[in-house]
Amino acid sequence: MTDYQATAGQTYMPARENTEIDILPYERLSRPQPEYPPLELNAMAQEKEWVLQSQTQHFLPGVSAKMLDWFWANMEKGYYLWAPGSHKRFSWVKAPWEYGFGNSVHMISESVGKGSPVFGGEGIEIHRLGLEYFPFTYALSHVLVEGVFNDKDEFVDMTVHMWQDCEGGCNHITAAVASTTVSEPPHFVKEILAKDPHARLQPPSTTDHAEYEASRWPKFLPQLYQLWKGHPDPSQNVVCDLTVHKTGEEQWEYCCPHKGLK
Repeated sequence: MTDYQATAGQTYMPARENTEIDILPYERLSRPQPEYPPLELNAMAQEKEWVLQSQTQHFLPGVSAKMLDWFWANMEKGYYLWAPGSHKRFSWVKAPWEYGFGNSVHMISESVGKGSPVFGGEGIEIHRLGLEYFPFTYALSHVLVEGVFNDKDEFVDMTVHMWQDCEGGCNHITAAVASTTVSEPPHFVKEILAKDPHARLQPPSTTDHAEYEASRWPKFLPQLYQLWKGHPDPSQNVVCDLTVHKTGEEQWEYCCPHKGLK
């Protein structure tokens, strides 16, 4: 008997075999009204010589902050719905139900459009990070920080998501931040270049990929959340609260850390 895997029936088709797939037509979401101030790196991030690569804001109609909290801890249930045609693989390396949300790790691969090389090759390991990594001068009421490390355990880059409820849905901000001091790229980049030294690697953060993902949440997340709402097994339906509170100058903590069942 094999160990239980939290995949909800999702399968992984090798990325090299399914790159000729269209993404769905989509419209960019409207922005919060009023928009939030542009993100700025805090003193910690500046001291570490990190750079802000991209940032964008969205209004998500019909999506609540609780739904997004749930989504990040239960991504296997909707990863392929989040960016159809673009998202190629998802699996938990350390599942939240077992290790706790803050210690969870997942592996993904994704493309940025039909015919585009798959960014991630056989898989990028993405680690959930503690809020000591949070790089900005302000935060919304819910926060996710997740990042990539290289084989020397050096921080390479991160994606930050923030969101909070508003009338009719919730507002959302996402941003990409990278280190400028790493000594080598992450493992998946070395793996791809070893196979093809001329491979064209285009990070999703340099494209409209974040806009496509955000546009999809109102299309599937409310329905998916309702289908799982009340499911009694915490190893299959992870309850997670990513609300944060400020503890000091440019410092935040989670109000309800999720510890997992391990």
